Amino acid sequence: MKNNSKWSRRRFSKAVISAQLLLASGALTIPFACTKSKKNESDSALDNSQQEILKLVMDEIIPANEKMPSASDIGSVAYVLSIIKELPDLSPLFQSLTDKIEVQSLQKSNASFSDLNKEERINILTNFEQTEPELFKVLKDFTYESYYTSERVYELIKYEPHPTGTSGPKMEPFDEKLLDRVKKAPTMYTKI
Repeated sequence: MKNNSKWSRRRFSKAVISAQLLLASGALTIPFACTKSKKNESDSALDNSQQEILKLVMDEIIPANEKMPSASDIGSVAYVLSIIKELPDLSPLFQSLTDKIEVQSLQKSNASFSDLNKEERINILTNFEQTEPELFKVLKDFTYESYYTSERVYELIKYEPHPTGTSGPKMEPFDEKLLDRVKKAPTMYTKI
């Protein structure tokens, strides 16, 4: 996945500003956000259970359909893990997100989030969006960013990325014949 290897200035700034806003807003005032992790550098920022919850959540935000892959199909979890590797201060944020979703799942349905069916997961996420709007927004933003910066999605939606400062794609000349029907139609407005 090529979009994981290079960071644009915009992408880096956005991630840093998001993290700073979350810290300033108090969204990261959870107890373990202020403690050192016992994991070593070879460990993933999220354990397998947290990664599974993140995968399921991202797939509810962007599910697959007959034409497009789901968020996890294009590697959204790997994308988030690569960002956490580059910006380890974001690790407590994603640990908190997944842990809070799991807690709500256990409280509301007496089952782990990964054991719920689609409808139950959507209910938990709807509740999470209402009770933790800042955290849900971060989750949603990272899901969309991971999805819509994927070269595979670019191809599927026929998006041609062009660097800032370039002329961009060439537009096809406008076909005036497309307006013939409208020009022949009677006036649909009141002339003043």
